[in-house]
Amino acid sequence: MGDNPDKTKPVYKREDSSGSSAAGHLDSTGFSMAKHIDRLFPSASSLDNVDVAAANTGHRLHAVKQEIRRQLRAQSDSHQQQTQSIEATKAAIGELYTRISEMKAKAQTSERMVFDITQDIKALDFAKRNLSQATATMRRLQLLVSGVGQLRQFKEQKKYGEAARLLPAIAGLREGFAEHMGVRAIARLDDEAAGLQRSLGSMAFQEVQRGFDAQGLLVGDAELMHQACLCCAGTEEQTRVKDLYCELQLRAYVAIFQIGDDVSQLENVSRRYAWLRRILRNYAEEHAPAFPDAWRMGEELSRRFAHTTRDHLSETMATRDIDVGHLTAALADTLAFEAQCDKKFGIVRRNGAAVYESSGAPAESFVGSVSCAFEPYMAVFISGEQAKFEALVRRFRSEPGDDDPSLNVLASSTDLLYQFRESLRQCAALSTGQAMADLAQVFAQSLSNYARSVLVHALPRISSTTAAPLDALRRACLVANTADYCASAAAQLEQKIIEKVDGPLREQVTFAASREALLSAINSSIGALVGGVDAMCAPALAALTDAPWHDVQTVGDQSEYVLLIASAIEAATSVARVSLSGPRYFRSYCDKLASRISERYMTAIVQCKRISEIGAEQLLLDAQALKSVLLRVPSIGADDDSQPPPTYARIVAQGVGRIEALLKAILVPTDPADALVGRFLLLFPAAPRDVFRHVLSLKGVKPADHPAYLRVLQAHQRQTHQITSDVPVAAVPSAYATPDPRSSSMPVHVTGRAPASAPLVSRTSAGRANEHSRFGSTTEHSAHLSPSTHHAGQSQTTFQSTTYANMPDPLGITSGPSASNEQCSDIDAQSPVLASLAANATATRTKINENLRKFMSTMRRP
Repeated sequence: MGDNPDKTKPVYKREDSSGSSAAGHLDSTGFSMAKHIDRLFPSASSLDNVDVAAANTGHRLHAVKQEIRRQLRAQSDSHQQQTQSIEATKAAIGELYTRISEMKAKAQTSERMVFDITQDIKALDFAKRNLSQATATMRRLQLLVSGVGQLRQFKEQKKYGEAARLLPAIAGLREGFAEHMGVRAIARLDDEAAGLQRSLGSMAFQEVQRGFDAQGLLVGDAELMHQACLCCAGTEEQTRVKDLYCELQLRAYVAIFQIGDDVSQLENVSRRYAWLRRILRNYAEEHAPAFPDAWRMGEELSRRFAHTTRDHLSETMATRDIDVGHLTAALADTLAFEAQCDKKFGIVRRNGAAVYESSGAPAESFVGSVSCAFEPYMAVFISGEQAKFEALVRRFRSEPGDDDPSLNVLASSTDLLYQFRESLRQCAALSTGQAMADLAQVFAQSLSNYARSVLVHALPRISSTTAAPLDALRRACLVANTADYCASAAAQLEQKIIEKVDGPLREQVTFAASREALLSAINSSIGALVGGVDAMCAPALAALTDAPWHDVQTVGDQSEYVLLIASAIEAATSVARVSLSGPRYFRSYCDKLASRISERYMTAIVQCKRISEIGAEQLLLDAQALKSVLLRVPSIGADDDSQPPPTYARIVAQGVGRIEALLKAILVPTDPADALVGRFLLLFPAAPRDVFRHVLSLKGVKPADHPAYLRVLQAHQRQTHQITSDVPVAAVPSAYATPDPRSSSMPVHVTGRAPASAPLVSRTSAGRANEHSRFGSTTEHSAHLSPSTHHAGQSQTTFQSTTYANMPDPLGITSGPSASNEQCSDIDAQSPVLASLAANATATRTKINENLRKFMSTMRRP
């Protein structure tokens, strides 16, 4: 190898590379000898380097052995160091244990020494404390013996002042010997001290007894009596002294105000309190120095007087008839007396409790001490108030109505509410208990009676012969305003009583029934107002019924009766606009008026003897003119000529739509019958028989021929039923089909606060009776006012707007636009007259308005 370096150099490089690669395989746990040899000698030519490979392997083996020896030596050195560290640690632990044992032994020794020392100190402390207690006890015993001796001496000498000053000290010393009562000498000394105190109390009572004569006059020494009273303070003798003095002073009171005498009656109760004021004045001037201030003898005397007076009054009221005036006056005087007593003796209420204003100590208030005797008899007061209000209502009913135009409400309402306020003020001063709750019921009942007996009775009865119908309408508006004013006042009165009455009784205070009666009066007022307009329109409607519509040859301008109706509506609405206090009532009036006029117009048409086709066309023109008049109603008297509310416009459209449907049915010729029946079914899908008979009668068909037309109608119905049997019900229009809930013509139910301008008054039973006709019950299309919605201060209102969609029709005529417009478009197309009328609609409305203004100017002239 040394002779040929050029040949071996590449071999060594390969061997180094192979050796390095082999080292990785030799260290592997999955080493394979065969694979290692194959890797060293991949070919036969590589066997020439076997010596080199063997040498390399030997070097590798030698290096591994050297590394093993090095690691073994390092491990041996580390183990030796660890062993030395463990031994050193064991030695340190042993030394530490020895030191701890020594410290523990020293601590035990110190503890024994401290215990011995503390035992000695504790014994010394006990001895010191016992000596101190013994010394103090001997000193207190000496003081007690000395004090008892002095007290005995003061008693014998009647030195009540010195004895009174000594008694608290002796009492304190006696309390200190409570644990030593087992010692006979101390027990005897305590008994002697108690006996001396009792003896002094008896002597004090005797001094007071001798100090006042049988009439309660002071005849003794006030200063001596004062000192004697101090001797019995806090004992039973103090109570005896108080009883003695109060009995002496009240003896004359009981003798003067004997039960059964005239002076003891309710009307003389003020004399009782005057007597006490005189006695208290005499006490303050003469008797007060005889008693300690802490005894509050004046207050005690007043309290005994109050209890005696309460018993006297209770017995008097139980055995004698009670006059309401005397009862209220006596109760007022009693309440004033109780308040004066609290003020005189400095008694106030803090945090719901009675205390003395000066010290804050608990006290007993005089309030209720005497007045509680009146509580069982407050029913007499309530009965008197009820009788007074009933008399007022009767007087208001019998008196002539107040027609002063400057008044917005009836004067009787303000008088009644003033009496309510005065009665509540008086009752609040007398009682806030059950009597006030009962008075609230009297108020509610009186308001209900006022609404039914006065307001409804005051409504005018307007007819076509009434001399001054507009004044009567103003009267109806005045009644509505009065009822609204009373309803608002009732809500305020209810809230005020709830604030004043005692808590447990607040649920009994309610004015719901009175508000319902007042709102019923409002409904009646609106009904009377609409009825008055109806009466004013009656001559015009009678002219419509009596007109010979079967002889009309041409269609001209609107008829004269339309002008009469328009003038009556405008005059009445102007009065309603100015006179009604609330916009919601004017809205209700408009809704009711539109409903009533359209129904009365329908009734007048049906009552006609016969209507020709030309006459029906003229009536259609008049219906359009009437519709224009009705649409102007909400804006009459307003500052701006605004569009009518959508709800009101829908009411007018539906009301006039029923009229148009009937007139369009009359336009169809009777021959052939199939044509008439077919058009009728388009107008009235429900095919009401009574409506069909009315159409036949108005067209002049004899009653004997009606059955033939009815048979044709029945045949068409059967045919229609067969055709539509497989069609969904919703696809077949019907006069009485249930409207789609999503349609605007459905009744709208809104829960919440109604808008201020919303119509809120519903029809009453009286209104329904007035609107009834021989063709069926009339309909109502105004909103409904629940009695609970008018409560002032309440936020929950139920507002229900009702339209014609689901209301009964006197003639069974479909009132929807589908029957009067869409389904009848072919009829309109066949009538050139109707087309001409539609073209001239705008000009006709303008002319109607001009004629109305001229007519109203004529009516207003004197």
